Amino acid sequence: MKRKMRQKVRTRLNLKNLQKERIWRPCSKVVFWKCKLWMLILAVFLVILLLITLSLILYSEVYIDEDEYWDPDLVSSGNHHNFSGTLKVQCSAGTAYSEDLTKKLTDIYKSSPALGRYFVSAHVVSFSDENATASYQLLFSLPPVTEEFMKYTMSKDFVMNVLRQNILDEEDSYDKGAFDCTKIRLDPDSLTLT
Repeated sequence: MKRKMRQKVRTRLNLKNLQKERIWRPCSKVVFWKCKLWMLILAVFLVILLLITLSLILYSEVYIDEDEYWDPDLVSSGNHHNFSGTLKVQCSAGTAYSEDLTKKLTDIYKSSPALGRYFVSAHVVSFSDENATASYQLLFSLPPVTEEFMKYTMSKDFVMNVLRQNILDEEDSYDKGAFDCTKIRLDPDSLTLT
């Protein structure tokens, strides 16, 4: 009885080994010369991996983002472009509206990723106390201009929307229930620019 059991176990093990051999037998066939199929599959996989790695390395070395590298001399020796506009002040912490507003406009445009490199100055031309409206001027120094540059980057809508977006972002950070004025607050709907 033990003998029969041993024989059955050996037979099962032999069957499993035969099945494994049948599965892996095609991979051990010689495809050409002394190269077996498994070697060929591994070589193709390694070549693809090498090509991907090499292309990523070359791409990172060759690609240069033009927006990161610009010539300040080209911008400073270019033409100047003025924008004039008006806006309403909703709230101000102090009485020096002109200085606060000039500082705020300067900070907004200097920190703008799109316009910061071209921005020269901002100043408040006049301020009306009765309706809290300020007139301001923005000065930009431009490189030798192209039509596309003036149409997209230096359009009055784009310049105005940089300011509007900043005002709206600040509005979101204010507590809607609080009425205290700690910083100058501007009305985004009152913006005009020419």
